[in-house]
Amino acid sequence: MPTAAYLAKLNSIEAEIKDEKMKVAELKKNAKRNGGLTPAEEVELESCEDTLTDLKQSRKDWIELIGIQTQRDIKPESKSFKDSDAEWTRSVTGVNTEYRKWTPPLDDNVRPTEAFKAQFEDIAKFVHMKNKSGRRFFLNLFLLDIVTRVEFNGRKISGIVDYTVGLNTKGLDMFDIAPPKELHLIVTEAKVDWGTQDFWQCVAETATLYKARKDAGKTKCSVWGVLSNAKLWQFVFINEDGILSQTGEFTLNLYVYDDDEISKVYRVLYYVVKCCFDSHTPNSTE
Repeated sequence: MPTAAYLAKLNSIEAEIKDEKMKVAELKKNAKRNGGLTPAEEVELESCEDTLTDLKQSRKDWIELIGIQTQRDIKPESKSFKDSDAEWTRSVTGVNTEYRKWTPPLDDNVRPTEAFKAQFEDIAKFVHMKNKSGRRFFLNLFLLDIVTRVEFNGRKISGIVDYTVGLNTKGLDMFDIAPPKELHLIVTEAKVDWGTQDFWQCVAETATLYKARKDAGKTKCSVWGVLSNAKLWQFVFINEDGILSQTGEFTLNLYVYDDDEISKVYRVLYYVVKCCFDSHTPNSTE
């Protein structure tokens, strides 16, 4: 029952209490005027007082119930990323979170560098995968192999894996000054487990970057998100109009170097990083 219906019920009880009090008061006046009550009036008075007691208890119960319901109806003013969902993200950032499939255009000529395979196999062999920090090694490997490619030379990447990645063209010392959030374009979220809430956490973080760029008056506001536990990968994209799209899940076998499957993930991430670079215009409001 909605809170409004509870309040209507409480108002009805208050009206009944008022009526019963008037009956009791009138009977007591009659007793004073007439030197007492008739047997019928005594029964009526007793009945009214019992009814009044019951109504007061009922009023107390309904007040408590309304208090509980009101607490449920009050929406929290903030949520952590990990507690966010589609509705909350939409209401806070303005991003349209309805489901849309995203199929990035991939370049079959893009492949990991020569050193990538050996590093991948070393991580799988020597790094513990029971916690998130171990999973980050794979995200670092993919990202660093891509951003250090010759086609991206001359630009710097700032930010950290498991948070955001962006372009540092302001001459900021990355060891001293953290670039503002609106300069970041890619969210990367490392996980151990994998579930729906992890996906919406990544979306919420990505949508927050979108809103930060919008609020900062950037001319290009598209942002991307990467969710991975090293074995499973998924990518999200929020376009200039604040519309969310998502890829399907990509699965990697961390114990066997499968060039085809690894190249699929690599090419999507390459495309995301390339979009990040292409969308940036130096010396402007990018």
